[in-house]
Amino acid sequence: MTAKEQQPSWLASKLIGDELVNKIKSLNPQELSWLSGYCAGLLENQAPQALQPQSASVSVPVPEPVNPVLVLYASQTGNAQTVAEGLFKALQQSGIDVVIKSTLDIKLKDLKNYSAILLTASTHGEGEPPDDAIEFHEAVFSKKRPKLDGVRHAVLGLGDSSYEFFCQTAKDFDKALSEGGASALIEPVLCDVDYEEQAEQWVSQVVSSIQQHVVASHDSAVISSSNSLAPQASSATSYDKNTPYVASVETIQRITGTGSPKETYHVEIDITDSGISYEPGDSLGIVAHNKESLVQEVLAALSLEANEKVVFKDQTISLQTFLIEKAELTLVNKGSLQSLLRLSPSDELQTIVDNSFSEFIEQHQFIDVLKIAKPKLTAQQLVDILKPIKPRLYSISSSQEESPDEVHLTLNHVSVSNQFGQRYGLASHYLTQNLEEGDEISIFIETNQKFKLPESDAPVIMVGPGTGVAPFRAFLQHRDAMENSGDNWLFFGNPHFNTDFLYQVEIQNFLKAGVLTNVDLAFSRDGEEKVYVQHKLLEQAAEVWQWLEQGAYFYVCGDMHRMAKDVEEALLRIAQEQGGLDEDGAKQYLKQLKLDNRYQRDIY
Repeated sequence: MTAKEQQPSWLASKLIGDELVNKIKSLNPQELSWLSGYCAGLLENQAPQALQPQSASVSVPVPEPVNPVLVLYASQTGNAQTVAEGLFKALQQSGIDVVIKSTLDIKLKDLKNYSAILLTASTHGEGEPPDDAIEFHEAVFSKKRPKLDGVRHAVLGLGDSSYEFFCQTAKDFDKALSEGGASALIEPVLCDVDYEEQAEQWVSQVVSSIQQHVVASHDSAVISSSNSLAPQASSATSYDKNTPYVASVETIQRITGTGSPKETYHVEIDITDSGISYEPGDSLGIVAHNKESLVQEVLAALSLEANEKVVFKDQTISLQTFLIEKAELTLVNKGSLQSLLRLSPSDELQTIVDNSFSEFIEQHQFIDVLKIAKPKLTAQQLVDILKPIKPRLYSISSSQEESPDEVHLTLNHVSVSNQFGQRYGLASHYLTQNLEEGDEISIFIETNQKFKLPESDAPVIMVGPGTGVAPFRAFLQHRDAMENSGDNWLFFGNPHFNTDFLYQVEIQNFLKAGVLTNVDLAFSRDGEEKVYVQHKLLEQAAEVWQWLEQGAYFYVCGDMHRMAKDVEEALLRIAQEQGGLDEDGAKQYLKQLKLDNRYQRDIY
């Protein structure tokens, strides 16, 4: 008798059962679905007595059901949403039950119904959440937050380390989920401006961790991992910030008059035969260079030679080339300052970092840091502490239907002064002072799906003071070229009528032609009292409410710190006074406008 023949019948049954369970666990979702149907068919054809319990039957464990995985995104311009969509697709391809939602769409009480919450979040301004996440951000720290015991979470933050509150929204969400009882699937990943590679790695890690720690822990089949999806390039063509298109500058024209407190320019760039396409609401990325005089100041402050060789991203280049083309010199980065202090301590600089960093960076650049700290650095140490230069984005102020071979910009030349001298904005100075008509410039399109005209002929209300009028010039050109019959209402403001009425002739012509239905103007310094666009909205409250009730889309472009907040307060007040809503009702009304994509903002 063999050893196998000597096994007790119960042991043989157990071995068969274990083998069967392992076989079932190895099946993919399609195979499991087929097996389920096959077994159901066999069951239907069995004799009634065969359905009675048999003493020799094998007990097979039934896999515990897994709650779906939630991919959640808080996105202002679409980058965080793009990463989330890539993660969603990768999880789907791995056989995971997954849903994707915006923070604007999710109900707080539903968070507990997911096995994992995978959140991508951008940070806006000084540590503020994106528009779509403001309400969720408040709620998730409230007493209404459900207990999340047993839920796993992972967070990816997109931000800009030039700002003090780097990736603050992602940090906040990670804290809120942890305090709610959720346990971290992997450590939070906080990405700087060049986020693509880190985001792709995060997607891959999250997919693997979901399979290992969420699906497997529920005794369900573990699906073999497929290749994770990288975030898709945001450009409307193959050109992006890493491979920009080299265009030529056609026009550089100042459009504010003598005596204006602003230097505002209209710039036209030739994109003939480029294959570039864009839509109203998109932005143009400018790959700018630091001016040589600034680079010479940096070299002199550190007593370094321009031709000295340094290594940057595995490439050997001259220090001068690095400082002109690769280094972020006009924005002060807190991480760079901390690295500098470790190499060369400075009490004065340390005090600034600890106590007044936010105020300091508004008026100062990296050269000012060197003048304060007077550090001793080698060329390679300088390269290692500086952040890579980032492209600057400007709202496009033209419609391709109107100007098929051009892209137009409307921008202020940024200039501030401090105790060390005059300081200029990187791209605005590069575009308006360094370049001449006919010069080449590297560009790419940054799409913005969060700021788009309606496809219908719905009425449109546009609030854009100063250079915030840029996308609305594109909106009006586009609707005119497409012979769209929708009503259009523009609220525009600036300091003075005589010197600062941007695109005055064009706006008047749009009004005469009927493309513009209404125009309300706020020139803040022409009267005894300052009047801004939010005041004009309140003056026209009854008609604004009527337009909204008739399905109007409401757009805001410009300064996020004051103007955009003041406009939203005006809108809430209109909803209460004209719509008879209480405070909570007005907030819910605006939330619904956002959900319906009828309240869109491009703010900075």
